[in-house]
Amino acid sequence: MRDIFPDAAYRQELAQVRLDAREGRLNLDGAVLDFEALFRVPGPRYLSPYESVYRSQSSGGRGRLCGPEAMAVEQFYLNEGLTPNVGFTELPDHVGVEMEFMAFLSRQAVEAMRKGDRAAEREYHHQQYCFFTEHVGTWVRVLAQRLASQTQTSLYRFLGNFLNLFLELEENLYFQTGGGRTGLKTDDASREQGARL
Repeated sequence: MRDIFPDAAYRQELAQVRLDAREGRLNLDGAVLDFEALFRVPGPRYLSPYESVYRSQSSGGRGRLCGPEAMAVEQFYLNEGLTPNVGFTELPDHVGVEMEFMAFLSRQAVEAMRKGDRAAEREYHHQQYCFFTEHVGTWVRVLAQRLASQTQTSLYRFLGNFLNLFLELEENLYFQTGGGRTGLKTDDASREQGARL
């Protein structure tokens, strides 16, 4: 736990989730109701899980679905040969889909590293950098902070704060050195490929 949650506050929050579950303050029905109020039912606590909504709000709009961000992230997926599974109806800029794509890129980078393919490894790290800086890093923190503050259960408070911690760790791991943003070094071919994404 200390490796995953270096900050004692996160360990304390997770301990609170366990305690709430053990003492009956957190149960499946309550977690489902909280989830519905946060992500499904429009109301005072509703949080849109779509990048397009956040990005259009930040530029002064009211927040709309299927904006240019949805098409841009879909192009990232298509460039990797990824298409939705049969029956999957979620929009491409849903937070879960974007995080799953980051996980996909990480797995691809690890596989390239195992094979000793340094060029492919650099390319996947470059794609992670591009996708994070152009999409995930532009809005998911706001969603995570709102989730932690608007939830009524310790479970989603922990998950919102953990998502924020994950984003910070991801950014520090790949994109910063000594506190300054550096990006990743890539060869010309990788840069050209990244520009096409």
